[in-house]
Amino acid sequence: MHRFNPPPSWPEPPSDTWRPPPGWEPDPEWPDAPAGWGFWLNRHGRPATGPIGAYGALAAGRVEFATVDPSLVLMHS
Repeated sequence: MHRFNPPPSWPEPPSDTWRPPPGWEPDPEWPDAPAGWGFWLNRHGRPATGPIGAYGALAAGRVEFATVDPSLVLMHS
């Protein structure tokens, strides 16, 4: 289970289990996240790539590229 990790300058999500719905974007009035900010944490509280296609997570395009060449291995936490 991945948990959304908002930057410190953003409002807290409504619950610990909240996930941005498909197509969600942060309010444009919120400050930018710090460079390299990890938007997702794994069940151990460590940075993770997040659910594919979710805001701030692994881009689906990276998965498609990896599936084109079977010699590539996609590692994901």
